[in-house]
Amino acid sequence: MIRRIYIPRAIFAFTALGTGLINLLLSLIPLFLIMLITGVPLRPTILILPIPIILTAMFALGVALYLSRVAAFFADVLEMYQIFLAAWMYLTPIIYPKDIIPGRLRWLFNLNPMYHLMEVYRAPLYVGWLAGPKTTLAAAVAAILTLVFGWWSFSRKADEIAYRI
Repeated sequence: MIRRIYIPRAIFAFTALGTGLINLLLSLIPLFLIMLITGVPLRPTILILPIPIILTAMFALGVALYLSRVAAFFADVLEMYQIFLAAWMYLTPIIYPKDIIPGRLRWLFNLNPMYHLMEVYRAPLYVGWLAGPKTTLAAAVAAILTLVFGWWSFSRKADEIAYRI
C-alpha cells in the first residue's frame, strides 16, 4: 500500500511527533496542578516554554527519522533504542540534581544534548529564570543538527524504507 500510493514518507514520523507533543501538553496540566498544590509559584517565565518544546520536538523528529531508517534494515534497533533511552535518562540529571556529581566530572554533562534540553525546561519552570545563553544555544544547536542529520539520512533511503516495510 505504501509503495502504490504516494504518501510523503516522513508523515509517519510527523504523526508520532504530533502524538508525543499532545501527550507532553496534556502532562503539563498535572505538573502545573502539582506545582500549585506544593506551593511552587507559577512564574511568568513559564511563557517561554514553547521554545524548549519546539527544540525538543526538533530533536525528537531528527532521532525518529534516523531510527526509522536504521530500523527498516535492522529489526532489533527499536528494542535496543529502548534500553539506550533508559540508560540515557539516568545519565541526564532529570531525576537527580546535577550537584551530586563530583565537580571534576560535571564537564561530561556538556557532551549530553539532553542535559541542555532539560536545563532549558528546568530553569523557567522551577527556578524562575531563563536558561543561560550557552545552554540555550547548545540545546538549539543539538536540536538543529539532529534534525538536519535525521532528515538527510531518512531522505536518502526513503524509497527503500517504504519497500522494506
